[in-house]
Amino acid sequence: MEKKVQAGFEVQLIALRQRLTREIDSSERALREDVFKPGRITNLPTHPADEDVEGLDSEIAISQNESRLLEQVEGAIERIRAGAFGICQKCGHEIDAERLQAVPYTAYCIECARGEREQIEKPVRDEPRRFL
Repeated sequence: MEKKVQAGFEVQLIALRQRLTREIDSSERALREDVFKPGRITNLPTHPADEDVEGLDSEIAISQNESRLLEQVEGAIERIRAGAFGICQKCGHEIDAERLQAVPYTAYCIECARGEREQIEKPVRDEPRRFL
């Protein structure tokens, strides 16, 4: 991949990293405020049944997703700087330009990404039971 193209991806990824960092910081502050509301006698969290926790679980899940995405973005920036950007980390083949345009932080070609997903989603089958 040409250095000019990689530089364009790097600019895009750095901007995404900055946005994600701001969003994660904001989410973490909001979560702390939700858990430790002013006016409490203690800073110990109470049982969820004692709190108005509507939406708290989804806020946590969103924050975790953004953190995982940030890790992927940082990995892509490192791959650019190491000269390995656009190369599948599993099979070593070049990642299609269309895939990189859609998911610039990807570390895998579409075939390997599908294989990883299938492994994750593959149902666990019980071994046949043997009776003595």
